[in-house]
Amino acid sequence: MSYIHPKPLEKGDTIGLITPSSPMIPGRLEAGAAYLEQKGFKIKLGKHIKNSNRFLAGNDKERAQDIMDFFIDTEVKAIIATGGGYGTQRILPLLDYDIIRQHPKIVVGFSDTTGLQLGLLTKTGLISYSGFLLADTIKDDVPCQVEPLIDKTLMSCLQAIPYSITEGVTVNPGKVEGRLIGGNSDLIVALHGTPYQPDYRGCIFLVEEVRLEPYKVDAMLSHLALIGIFDQVAGVIFGKFEDCIARRFPERDGTVDHVIDEWSSRLSVPCLKNFPYGHQQRRCVLPIGQTIILDADNHTVSVSWDK
Repeated sequence: MSYIHPKPLEKGDTIGLITPSSPMIPGRLEAGAAYLEQKGFKIKLGKHIKNSNRFLAGNDKERAQDIMDFFIDTEVKAIIATGGGYGTQRILPLLDYDIIRQHPKIVVGFSDTTGLQLGLLTKTGLISYSGFLLADTIKDDVPCQVEPLIDKTLMSCLQAIPYSITEGVTVNPGKVEGRLIGGNSDLIVALHGTPYQPDYRGCIFLVEEVRLEPYKVDAMLSHLALIGIFDQVAGVIFGKFEDCIARRFPERDGTVDHVIDEWSSRLSVPCLKNFPYGHQQRRCVLPIGQTIILDADNHTVSVSWDK
């Protein structure tokens, strides 16, 4: 597969805002638009951005149409999701991947947007950026300053500026280069066996989750192991598993750290855990599909744009 590097943004470029998953939370649009405008970008809203249909932000056709409209729109240079929740895998069959391939643009999202981003990578080779939603401009229902690590890594991705993050805990030492593929575990599992499942061979696998009890996290990692993902990859980055606590039998079931420790100990490739990517307030934005360097010896992830 040939991978597509979207053109970096310049000040004054227009960003299209979409709601491809669950309905938008009040206040998120205004605060997010203000943040991006302060960074020097113009904003354009999807036609159906405020729609709502049960747990979805409008029906599948409407949400897919907003994405395709922005890929066709020559004024729009990047597309950013307002929030996550649920629903992006439902719209994958409705997208025109030939048009997307002919008009590649930056796509930014997080959490449920994993489904869209992995689908785009598989079908077109388009590299996208995971770790930011307009929700990150709201705290306790009021506008806030975007967390510095999110801000720095988002702007680095949008403008193709190299960066490194030295955090996390080394599980297995070693240094490896590979394409970063992954995101939220729920969506990774949901795409398995579909035409939108990525090729994980030789990649650096990234995974995070939120609000799953430890035994559910174990089930998810067991599934990934059974389908052979851990046997194919060149490296693994376990992000944060936020609020993944045992609720009914906490003393018996242990912690999610116990689960991650067990599964990471089975790996024979360079591996980090507790890396700052996940559903906590402080996290980084990472390029899905981009070649990166995982230096587990020095618990460092380095991103450049020359490959």
